[in-house]
Amino acid sequence: MIIFNRVAILGAGLLGASLAKALKKRKLVNRVGVWSRSEGTRQKCRLLTDVFDEVCQSPQEAVADADAVVICVPTENIAEIASEISQSLKEGSIVTDVGSVKGVICRDCLEALSGSPAEFVGSHPMAGSEKIGVDYSEADLFENRPCFVVADEITPAAEAISMMWKGVGMRVYGVSAREHDAIVARISHLVHLVAGTLCLTVAGYKRDLRPFSGPGFRDTTRVVSGSPEIWDSIIADNQTEILSALNEFKDSLDELIAAVENLDKPVIAARLRRAKQYRDEMK
Repeated sequence: MIIFNRVAILGAGLLGASLAKALKKRKLVNRVGVWSRSEGTRQKCRLLTDVFDEVCQSPQEAVADADAVVICVPTENIAEIASEISQSLKEGSIVTDVGSVKGVICRDCLEALSGSPAEFVGSHPMAGSEKIGVDYSEADLFENRPCFVVADEITPAAEAISMMWKGVGMRVYGVSAREHDAIVARISHLVHLVAGTLCLTVAGYKRDLRPFSGPGFRDTTRVVSGSPEIWDSIIADNQTEILSALNEFKDSLDELIAAVENLDKPVIAARLRRAKQYRDEMK
């Protein structure tokens, strides 16, 4: 089922290129235009002739005549790109993004597009990877992954964006920007920061422990291999909720430390049982 005639992808990294591949594979769009800041990335996109119908030199060129625009650049640049394209969008078009923080991004994008003929709907597909770039993109990246769609009310634009994400295989949840930021602070941002701290703790030991590390340590810390450059803006934009999540983790860690110090086996066992139950019940 065709959802949009033409979609513009701004930023052909892992998410942007994967979305283009998914839309084409599932025949959800007729045409896909793409822009990337990097000429090297644009050249790679030109080789993907079955995915990208137009490779554009500017974001303004890419969004011209697009029914939907998906901004897939780092979070600190999303509102800037929205402002740059605001006067190039066609009447009735929809702009969305893939940023992992929604409060600041939705506020700034709504302001940037206030004088445009387009409507903004925030999105956050939870389908990232520690690998980045068009070379690692895949059409099935979004299959059975969660996606947040953020809008103050259910509008035709919000429904269309939800259909797009459902069409590429995602489980879509409608939430407020505040609720979104509270959720991802705990299931994504906290995870990354704790995994990074675990790596630093192990790295501080008197000898290199990496040769002895098995899948437990590797799987637990996998997310840290992602680009560290994106985290300055994520932490700044979601500072309050990230601090809340870190303090909740600290309280739980303090409880564990006290139980280990006191060799309180019932408390330790109860914690591990609750943790196992929670993990085992994940879908």
